[in-house]
Amino acid sequence: MSDRGEALRTPWGLVLFMLALHVLNQIDRQLVAAFAADIMRDLALSRSQFALIAGLAFSGVYAFAALFAGVLADRLGRVRVLSYGLGIWSLFTALAGLAQGFWTMLAARPFVAAGEATLVPTASNIILARVDDAHKAAALGLFFAGIPLGIGGGFLIAGALGPMLGWRGTFLLMGGLGIIALAALVRLKDASPDLSHRPTMAGNLAALLAVFRAKPRALWASLAIVVAHFHTATSPFVQLWLTSEKGYAPGAAAQLYGLMFVTFGLLGTFGAGLLGDWAKRRFGLDRAATMFVLLLLAPLLVLYRLTPGGTPLFLLGMAGSILFMTVIYGPIFAIIEELLPPQLKATSTGLNMLVLNILAIGGGALLIGVVSERLVAAGSAQSWTLPLLGADGLALLAVVFIFLAMRSPRQIAD
Repeated sequence: MSDRGEALRTPWGLVLFMLALHVLNQIDRQLVAAFAADIMRDLALSRSQFALIAGLAFSGVYAFAALFAGVLADRLGRVRVLSYGLGIWSLFTALAGLAQGFWTMLAARPFVAAGEATLVPTASNIILARVDDAHKAAALGLFFAGIPLGIGGGFLIAGALGPMLGWRGTFLLMGGLGIIALAALVRLKDASPDLSHRPTMAGNLAALLAVFRAKPRALWASLAIVVAHFHTATSPFVQLWLTSEKGYAPGAAAQLYGLMFVTFGLLGTFGAGLLGDWAKRRFGLDRAATMFVLLLLAPLLVLYRLTPGGTPLFLLGMAGSILFMTVIYGPIFAIIEELLPPQLKATSTGLNMLVLNILAIGGGALLIGVVSERLVAAGSAQSWTLPLLGADGLALLAVVFIFLAMRSPRQIAD
């Protein structure tokens, strides 16, 4: 344990540890989807019951818990809140593996969501406090690489361990790994929270809104990361779209998208952070300007939707789609962080997570589903393509907000 403790005292050792927690977080989140057929069969679930377990029972709680986690982190301490969260999500991941029916599985999912919601508001700000300014975007990009690694890893684990352990044994194993990780996390030292302003939910939100008014660059950057997630809202429908309108067999569609997501997701999360930091050091280029250039990937989204499946242009568009989903994290969170006082950083991250989950991911997915059903009723041959393209259009508003952030004064927090 002493070697592990020493590693966590170095900035990049800390980043790698937080990356491991993020991968674990994403894998645990994906297990229900990865074992969907087995869980529905063993628990005798209807499609609507499974949709509730996989969807609203998780995302609705996650969105609000992320905001509360940010405020609690600013009040109680980031490591303490993250430790509670890791313990809760790991325990209830394991308990979900013992579920005997719809109600017991449904009861576990909100606790998994509430625990997992503590990770991003706390870990991202722990990283920002430890890493020097020249490498912050790269560090955050590496941390957010947990998204593609975890999403791909969840399905890979289901394929590898499912035949040996079954879905129940895999849930129990992943929960146990989380408890082991908790033993290392509680040894991590972090700065004590600033309690001079007696943080409360209402007080922190009011203070954050005051910062947005005084420093519009923070507001534009926050809006950019929110609206960019309208494109993320299209990802649950990719498999259905590829098989019904692009001519892929289900297995081929899963393998293609999984491999592409891991490859280009890593390039997007970590690569964009490295590029943003390098451009700032080498040329003094604003990270918002770097992001504005990266978001010119937008034409590839249209290419992705409208070209025939299997063609080189389609694959290029798929790569652009995944990059669009992933490049924004490191640079944008670094932009917002430098504008905020320490006592508001986790609250800001939590608020962003709340809005993007409710408005963009949840609302966007619901809108796609409703429009698609109406197009089917109207006999459209593009009942998935058209609503997905509409969500892409909303995501492109991120380019506008990034431009406004780039044009706003680069004020640093007092």
